Amino acid sequence: MREYLLYIKACGGSIPQVQTYVTPSFSVDRSFWQEREGCVLHVIGKTSSLALAFSLRAKVNGYLMDQDKRVLTDRYVKELRAIAVSGVREASSLYGREVISVQDRRKHGWFSWESVEESVEVPYQGGKESGELLDARLSYSSGRELLRRSSSNENSQEAVLSEILDGRALLWDEVESLLKKRGVEVHDLSAILHSFVLANKAEWRPGIRFSVTKGWRRNRLELVCERCGSAGAKVEFTYCHTCEQGCAYCTACLGMGRSKCCTPYFLMDVGSYLFRGAEHLQNVARLEWAGKYSVDQSRAAERARCFVANPRPGLSEYLIWAV
Repeated sequence: MREYLLYIKACGGSIPQVQTYVTPSFSVDRSFWQEREGCVLHVIGKTSSLALAFSLRAKVNGYLMDQDKRVLTDRYVKELRAIAVSGVREASSLYGREVISVQDRRKHGWFSWESVEESVEVPYQGGKESGELLDARLSYSSGRELLRRSSSNENSQEAVLSEILDGRALLWDEVESLLKKRGVEVHDLSAILHSFVLANKAEWRPGIRFSVTKGWRRNRLELVCERCGSAGAKVEFTYCHTCEQGCAYCTACLGMGRSKCCTPYFLMDVGSYLFRGAEHLQNVARLEWAGKYSVDQSRAAERARCFVANPRPGLSEYLIWAV
């Protein structure tokens, strides 16, 4: 079972310089900041629900913005930890209201959260190139051509994964499946992918995110699928045996894989591998498909064409599942 840790990074003790992070590997974050800047990492707590961790991060960020305090003291850090605990209680209560039919599954609340009262001072050491991966080891059972193309790069490990994942948006299971198909074995995939996130080369989110929506009568829990944008009745509440707490999955895009609260959704930035020079493009054979669409494919293609030809306000994306 994966665990995600919520912490705040403070530089110089000033509130405006405080940043909040969620990490699956705190040692990677600590090493990353050690190479770039001296700071103090104040741990707030940890949970196995990625959606809960991101929700609490937003809550902590909102609290930081609303306060007039200019200095981050130990007492203020304790307040932030208390804010996180209250956020867990509220989320658990609102979640339980939505799943009355399976209420007996959780007698002590739907979400687990462990407060961690720890602050780590990270001295600046530097001396390494930005983006270098720490404690990351790859082995290759095949795909040697890909390895040869990146051998001149100072960090071939980063280059290989960057080329494979370039411009892709994949759930965690899909990343593992893609690497397996390419014959790439990764010793600590979580640490490597998170180093991309820290270096602003990628973004990660929970498959299903949730937030507390304020209402004049009562608050409610709003869940949205990060992959397809579905919400409401299309997001099914459930007790998850993976994260062992309250969870939810999207029924709208279930055929593409299960997007859940506890499943990371990884979005890799478009790098240089997708932008080839004019000389390279001249040597690429033109794609000329001579086949025919099936009935369903023709219908999907026509709807996509109509969407592009007749843009409507507020609708900028059209999701197509191609098999």
